[in-house]
Amino acid sequence: MFSAARIQELRKSKGFSQEALAEHSGVSLRTIQRVEQGETVPRGHTVQALAAALEVTLDDLRLGAQPAPAPQAVPPVLVTVLPPTPAPPALRVDPHFLQLLNLSALSLLVLPLLNLVVPWLLWRARRHTTAHVAELGRRVLGFQVLWQVGCFFAFLLAVGAQQVAHRYGHKLPALYVGVLLFTYAANVVTVGYYQLQLRRGRLDLYRFRL
Repeated sequence: MFSAARIQELRKSKGFSQEALAEHSGVSLRTIQRVEQGETVPRGHTVQALAAALEVTLDDLRLGAQPAPAPQAVPPVLVTVLPPTPAPPALRVDPHFLQLLNLSALSLLVLPLLNLVVPWLLWRARRHTTAHVAELGRRVLGFQVLWQVGCFFAFLLAVGAQQVAHRYGHKLPALYVGVLLFTYAANVVTVGYYQLQLRRGRLDLYRFRL
């Protein structure tokens, strides 16, 4: 059975924060938090990704795992002492930047697709230096991609509805404008809602995303 305490011990021995381990392993920050708190037992791809990021074997993550014993007889060798590898710098906390990262999605009001470009630039610039940026950036971008796909299908349905109405001699002059206003309003309201959650210190945002 894999040990939450053992995983946490190995992470700290490597000098990784939970955010840094999430970045190196590709496992979400929430999953790592749940594993270390004993809320879930890692399996399959998750445990393999954690072992690879921590540079250990799967057996090293199991309960009661101990370092391999040193050989009893070791011939004398010349050992070159290397300076210790510095631990990764601690990620700084910047809640204002997290709020800026979320609000940057509203740049779609200036120009289409900026809701993808601007958050991506901010995420790329600070994902290794600021706490929670790596995970929040993925969530913001994932939702915006989902929104873009939803808009495409909404307008596709509008075109189909317009064709059907035209066949029966009717016109829907405000259909496209209505779809545009509805989709944009849905995005703005969603970003605004999660902005309030960020101000309250919540980070588990954008549950419905790619």
